[in-house]
Amino acid sequence: MLKAYDTFLQAIVHAKSASENGGSEAYRYECAHCGEEVRLAAVGSKSMVAHFRHRIGNNNVDCEKYLGQHVAIGLDSRSQRIRNIRAEFYFDSNSETFLLSLCFNEDEINMYEDASAKFELSVSTQSQAFCTLAINKINCMPDIPILIPINCFSYDYFLSNTLDNTKKRYTFFKKDDSPIFFKILGNDSEYRAKLVCSTILYTNVPYFVVTDNNSLLRTNHLPNEIEISYKLNFETMNRSFTGQVITIKNKTSDIESLLSSWGYQIETSESLTLLWPPAAQIGEVSVVCSNEAFLFSSFKLKPHGNINISSMDITEIGSDISNISIHSKVKILRKNVEFIIDKQKIHPVYHKALPLEETFARTYKVQGNGSCYLFNRSGTTLIGDGSLVSLTPKSLIRRYDSGYLSEIIYPLQQNELSGAKLLNDLLAHYKRTESFSSKFFTNFELSATALKYIEECAKTGVINSAAKRFIEEGQL
Repeated sequence: MLKAYDTFLQAIVHAKSASENGGSEAYRYECAHCGEEVRLAAVGSKSMVAHFRHRIGNNNVDCEKYLGQHVAIGLDSRSQRIRNIRAEFYFDSNSETFLLSLCFNEDEINMYEDASAKFELSVSTQSQAFCTLAINKINCMPDIPILIPINCFSYDYFLSNTLDNTKKRYTFFKKDDSPIFFKILGNDSEYRAKLVCSTILYTNVPYFVVTDNNSLLRTNHLPNEIEISYKLNFETMNRSFTGQVITIKNKTSDIESLLSSWGYQIETSESLTLLWPPAAQIGEVSVVCSNEAFLFSSFKLKPHGNINISSMDITEIGSDISNISIHSKVKILRKNVEFIIDKQKIHPVYHKALPLEETFARTYKVQGNGSCYLFNRSGTTLIGDGSLVSLTPKSLIRRYDSGYLSEIIYPLQQNELSGAKLLNDLLAHYKRTESFSSKFFTNFELSATALKYIEECAKTGVINSAAKRFIEEGQL
């Protein structure tokens, strides 16, 4: 069959496009007719076109005789079998444990909850589940991954739900004890890394490599092109493991030979960068407040090949810059690049404004459970409970209750003095005097208060220096 449903892009894709974009991951493609898993075949063949095939015993007899009308398959087709739960495995550096990630949309949660369905994880088709979780609104949120610690070691894990007896197999550790690779997400020292399900690795991509056989990861066995940035010995699942954070800088014959012995290949990596708008990172999703985005990519965006939108929603601005329209969640997958961008849903906000109290005081004593901050020319200071603070001009106190501003305390302003009161205040607090000269005030317009004071100064022969300046400036 030439088309299949891509569970990563959540769209129908052509086998040729899938083969060109490095889509060799296990569990990625499903038959658009029956919903069973299919794989890419004849990739790189000169005698046969790339196509999808069922695995042996996986409905292959019936479905591979099916031709169907491909035009009738919509781009939003989904698997017809509800048992196909999308699962991924992670390593968490904080807890030093392996995790299983499950993700459901709102419709799936409602469907499973109505049927009282439970997810089950076991180590074989015959064994009892060692982990069970009800799929409902209590345990699951739409489009938010559920992370479940795995505390039981197995080379394979089998995932199912109580609505279907079929158990889906996921290979995890390797029976030959060769290492497994996890792709590190983000650039932080504390990280989460996703299990690489394909056999292809890429240059200049940080990986967390894990084995329970220390000899395989001895430093002197690794070529110089492998950069080791961190080593870790940890225990989980009642077993000891060795892990290293590595980056493969170049593709060489030594690298190819080593990775081949572990069952992997190496290819040159691709790159993609969101240029605009700014985005909030929520899990693996870049969330923007816009209907469009500008992307820089080292590869061409191919509708329903490596991106899950139509050609009408992609505008090429240059050889490596594209403008895409965002109507719903956009997914881009090309070799090592896994990028998801979504538009933020804006909901109307209904709120009741909290009352804000404004008071005036010369001094303020901090009391109660709230937090008080003094703002003045020196900056901001947290004031402890019971503190008595004097409020000076150009200072104020803000009080916060449960993080919300509830009160502002301003300095109590003194009434401005004038006339005789101002003169008396100057004479009381400023004692410097100087010789009096009546000629100095010849060209001034004098108020009644100033004129009376000058007459007194003429008798004493001295004048208050501050009062003289205030008369000169017309303030008295």
